[in-house]
This record gives sequence, C-alpha cells and structure tokens, in this order.
Amino acid sequence: MELIKLPEDSPEIDCLISTADRLVHGSDGDACLLGIQIGIVTGPCIADCGFCSFAVSTTNADDFVMSGKELEGIVRHATQHGDVSVISLMTIHNFDFDDLMDAVRTVKGIVPDNVRIAVNTGDLSQEECMALSRAGVSRAYHSIRLDEGDVTLLNPLDRSITVRNLGNAGLKVIGCVEPIGPEHTPEYIVRRYYDAFDEGYDECSAAKRIAVPGTRLYGSGEISDRRLMQIRSVLYLSDAGRYGGFYGGLDHAYAEYAGSPKDNADYSERSLGRSIEKVRKEMFGSGYEFIIRPDGSRIRLDEDYLRRTGSL
Repeated sequence: MELIKLPEDSPEIDCLISTADRLVHGSDGDACLLGIQIGIVTGPCIADCGFCSFAVSTTNADDFVMSGKELEGIVRHATQHGDVSVISLMTIHNFDFDDLMDAVRTVKGIVPDNVRIAVNTGDLSQEECMALSRAGVSRAYHSIRLDEGDVTLLNPLDRSITVRNLGNAGLKVIGCVEPIGPEHTPEYIVRRYYDAFDEGYDECSAAKRIAVPGTRLYGSGEISDRRLMQIRSVLYLSDAGRYGGFYGGLDHAYAEYAGSPKDNADYSERSLGRSIEKVRKEMFGSGYEFIIRPDGSRIRLDEDYLRRTGSL
C-alpha cells in the first residue's frame, strides 16, 4: 500500500517499474505469450455496468451473436502463424449458453489441442461449468469488479459462486483488480488483490478503467498508463508467483476482436482492442525477444518475424 501511495512521477517509482520489468523479462528469458479475445455475444447487457459500452441503460449496440463462419475466419487468421496460446470467448452477462457451446465447438475444431480455450461470460451454474470443461475449455476470466453491486447491477456473491463453480469444474480461474479509476484507494486495490486468492482465483492482475464515451462513468476520469504500471509492478513484485492472466499486461498480451466492453467500435481490432499484428509489434517494442508457442517452443520475435507475419 505504501508503494502504491507514492507519486507516480517520483524517482522511487522509476526504480520500482524498472525492477519489475527486469524481473519479468528475466523470468522466462525475454519470452512472452500471446492470446486473443473474441466478442462472440454482445449487445445491451442487463448487468448495466457504469464503465461498459454494452450497459443496457446507455448503449447503442444491437444484439449480436457471431456466426460460426465469422468466428472461424477470425480464429484461422489470428492463429495462422502458430504463436497464439489462448483464445478467449467473451459474452455479455445475458447470453444463451447454447451459443457459447457452439462457439467452443467451432474453435475446438480448428485449433490444435495445445491452444487453450478460455471463456469470459456472465454467471454460470455448476452444470454449465462442467459442460464447458467437457467441451475443452480450460480456463475462465470472471472478475469480481471494483465497486461490484454499486456501479453494476450484479451481486458480488453471485460472481463468487461462479468462481467456485468454475474451480470445481477443473477450470483455471483468472481474476483482475479492475476497472481501476482515480477514486480507488491503495488500500482498496491491495485488499481486492489478496481477497481474490481467498475467493478461489488461481491468478490475478490489474487493469484500469477506460473512459468509454456515453457510459455513466465516462466523466469520472482515467488513471494514467504510468500509474497502472506502478500498480501492476507493485503487485507483481509482492506476489510474482500468482500475478498473471492475459488481461494483466507485463509478459502476457491479448488482441481483441469484434465487440469489447471498453470500446464503442463494432470491430475492436480496428480501434482500442488491437489486432494480433499490433500485439506482436507492441511486445517487440517492449523488448521481448521470443514468443512462447502453445507447445512450449519459442519463435524469435525480431523484425524479420514481424515482416513475415504482416505485423510491421
């Protein structure tokens, strides 16, 4: 908490971020992992989160369920070079479980077995979690957000029950201290990070709130990227073995395709969400020399690779 309280422009934070960066790069020989998230079911969402582009009270989005053909096209494009380790399928809170299962089967029929399939959805029953596990899903992102129940219409207890259901089904459960805004105190951020592990999460990270035009919290401000890196670095240095998840930055990075909660664009890969090509270029710019493939082997991340993959 004391480190997060320090001014983000202080020399102490320069040292802290630099130390975390060196440790992250050195932990696996300057290697990073890539994943993609695909918004397969989007539209007006009854969770009505004050920070989300799909909140039912403020959204202009139409109901959308991605077709199998479109999903297949995105997955084949993103995985064609064999360097994507995780594919996460995202829905709004109110979704048809059959649509999610259809999407899982579509992806499972395309990618090698060593590419992990993840979900990021509304609350799930124990039976639904077991069905996802049997279908080949191995992990799930299901965060209990900051101010859950106040800026959202969701019950934190329901979210917690889903976390337990996912874990009982054998899925790795990923959480995140998010969405962090200027009003959130160091005490609250740190408490939520450590509470996550008591609640059954396998990994937890941190992410900031994006000021999405038209949402209720649009005028509440954003923390800076440096402030976010300060928070991530502190949490990583305090608990490196459990800090993680593709939404948490550092040596993991997600591309985002189709609809995204933080983006008003229909195709987030053309906007804030980033395409897999942009993610490769960003990780190269961050100094990573290798990408870890799904089978554990490594491909050198250099200018030649960026050129060959259309990422320059």
